[in-house]
Amino acid sequence: MAKSQDLIRFPHSVALFKFCFKILELRRPSHKIHDQDLGQIMDFNPSDTSHWKRGKKCVKHIPVLENISSILDVDLEIIQDIADGLIDIDEAWSDFCDAEEERKLSLEEPSIRVERRDKSIELEKLAKEILSENKIQKTPIYIPELIAAFPYVQLIPGDVSDRLARSSRIKPGYYAIRYRKGDIRAHTRIAIAREIARILLHSEREKFQLSNRCDVLSYAEIIEFANALLVPRDALAVEIGKISTRANLIKVLAELFWVPKSVIRARLSSILLEKAATQVFEAQKLDFSEKFSMSTKSSYEENQLKETL
Repeated sequence: MAKSQDLIRFPHSVALFKFCFKILELRRPSHKIHDQDLGQIMDFNPSDTSHWKRGKKCVKHIPVLENISSILDVDLEIIQDIADGLIDIDEAWSDFCDAEEERKLSLEEPSIRVERRDKSIELEKLAKEILSENKIQKTPIYIPELIAAFPYVQLIPGDVSDRLARSSRIKPGYYAIRYRKGDIRAHTRIAIAREIARILLHSEREKFQLSNRCDVLSYAEIIEFANALLVPRDALAVEIGKISTRANLIKVLAELFWVPKSVIRARLSSILLEKAATQVFEAQKLDFSEKFSMSTKSSYEENQLKETL
């Protein structure tokens, strides 16, 4: 039996420490990172830092989390969700990578932004055709019925160490997607959908007569297509019309479609940008993500969404 002093009292704080340590290593690639480098962010002494790392100190207060978010330049909601135990390290890393990719693309030339918008519309149409042809209509979209739409793809639970899901070619024209076995969570579902998108957009692209790939937008295409498969536009329009203006729009939609909140934000941003004026794409930085970070939607934004959808 483990001694009481060896028990981890605050496992979510341990997860937060590991995630922040990983981010700090990324932000300071030329430095060897030590525990106290992270502790100094919160003005923790070595003892407090050690207790945080070992799960003997709860790190959950909003001012502290805001400080971590600001210094490490990470979305506060990701930090809060780890501290609350809503997501694990791998799920948080997935959300972080998406945010970093979005930030990078927001700084691209206007022509790239417009091309991204056009490819998004093209992928939206393809996703709708696939779902319609296979009579996939219920919300949420279940992964087994989505996999069934592609007889050359099989889904296998297994040990996937570095990602929530990974695809590989078994033989010419046939593929396997291995996902981390255990309880299927929202992030696992979107990871599997992205591997489906990777197979279709990279290996089977000619089959769907899509426009040529753009290396800069390759990852963005995968994200956009997977989002469109799990959060169909028509279903999104129906559900938005049902939600009270007093409700947390993002949270409710994420639960309905069984996807991470980041996917809902990306989905709404993508749809709004479909009809955006040219001036929007010529802005110094293109970022719609903050529009959907609030807990409720304003009447202006609600009208925008309904009109676009």
